[in-house]
Amino acid sequence: MKFELEPSAPESVVRGSSCVPCQQPRSRPWLRPLQGAESGRRGKIEHPKPTADACILLWMGGGMAAPDTFDPKRFEPFRVGLPVKDMLSTFPAIETAVSGVQICEGLEHIAQVMDRATLIRSAVQPDLGSILHSRHQYHWHTGYVPPQTVACPHLGSWVAKVLGPRNPVMPAFINIGQRLEGVGESEELKAFTTAGFLGSEFGPMNLPFPNEAAQSVRPPGAMTGSRFENRNRLFRKLVDHSPQREYLSDYQQQSMLRSLDNAYRLLSSDDRDAFDIGLESEENRAIYGGSRFGQGCLLARRLVESGARFVK
Repeated sequence: MKFELEPSAPESVVRGSSCVPCQQPRSRPWLRPLQGAESGRRGKIEHPKPTADACILLWMGGGMAAPDTFDPKRFEPFRVGLPVKDMLSTFPAIETAVSGVQICEGLEHIAQVMDRATLIRSAVQPDLGSILHSRHQYHWHTGYVPPQTVACPHLGSWVAKVLGPRNPVMPAFINIGQRLEGVGESEELKAFTTAGFLGSEFGPMNLPFPNEAAQSVRPPGAMTGSRFENRNRLFRKLVDHSPQREYLSDYQQQSMLRSLDNAYRLLSSDDRDAFDIGLESEENRAIYGGSRFGQGCLLARRLVESGARFVK
C-alpha cells in the first residue's frame, strides 16, 4: 500500500516498500511538556511557565466575521449586481504596527497596538453543526468536543486549578455578564460554565449584571455579623446532612465545602469593595460607557487589580 506524503516529510519515513522507524514529529516547543499526557504516558505534567499574573477574556459571542475584522480577504467595493462570490471582505485591509500583518478598516486603534497582540488565524473547528453555536462554544471553552459523558472544566477553572488564587479572598475565576435565566439557544449561561470534574471550588463566581455585582458580596443590610455567622454555621450543617451527599465522591464533597469557605471569607472581607463599580470616578466610568459590556469590562479591571486570576 502506498500513501501520499507531505512533500517536506523526511526521506527516512518511507524507503521503497520496507518500513523503517519514522523520525520524531516536530512540535512547537511550548507543547512538548504536555505530550506525555496527550499520549497517555503516566507521570507528572510539566505545565508551561505562566508569563502573566491574570487574564481577562473578552468573549465576543457572535457577529464578528473573520474576513470583516482580523483576517481580511480580497476587497471589492460594493456595486449593484456584484456577485456574492466576489464579496470576500466588506472592508478594505489596513496596515498595523506589525510589518506584513493587516486587519480590516475600522479597527485602526487595534492596528496601532498589534505589536502587543497575538493574532491566531490557524484555528480549525470540527464539524459540530453549522447552526449549533453552543456546541462550538463548548469546544472553545473546554477543549473537549461535545457531547461528553462528564462535565468538562471551563478554561477559567483550569487556570484556577493550576495557578490558584492571587488573593486568597478573591475568587480565582469570575464570570461576568451571563444572565442566568434560560432563553433557549440564546441562553447565556452555558453548560461549559462549570469546573466540572475539577470540583466546585474551582468553578466560576457568576455575576450576571455588573452594576449589581456589589449586592452579590454583601449580606442584607439588616443582618448583623453574629447572625451572619450563625446562618453560615447552620447552612454547613444542612449541607453535611443532605441526602444528596451519597451521590458525591469524597473529593467533590470536600471541594464543595472549600468553596463555601471561600464564599464566607469573601463576604467577610473589605476586598469585596472591588465588586462595586460605583466606587469608580465618574471620569473612569464614562470611559467604559454605560452598556452592560462596558460596565463588565470596568468590573473585570477592578477585580483583576484586587487579585482575581481569571475573569471572563
